[in-house]
Amino acid sequence: MIRQIERRLSQLEHRTQIAAKSSIRVVSRCVVGRANLATSKCWRTRCKSGALIELVQLDGGMEGLSDSDLDRFVASFPIEAA
Repeated sequence: MIRQIERRLSQLEHRTQIAAKSSIRVVSRCVVGRANLATSKCWRTRCKSGALIELVQLDGGMEGLSDSDLDRFVASFPIEAA
């Protein structure tokens, strides 16, 4: 019985470590057109588990917007605590 509890505790600790390192980014955008970052929005939240959730609402599409441009845009917003 004690070994089962220890094993289960170890599994839960492992899941917590994975969650703490994970992040989720959801991007809402139009299908076509250039993104207007001046009117786009972003919300970043750090969960109690340590996971980071980023919600991005682009005003326009991804045309002309590189991954590094999107990363810089998202990084410009503060991270709120859940």
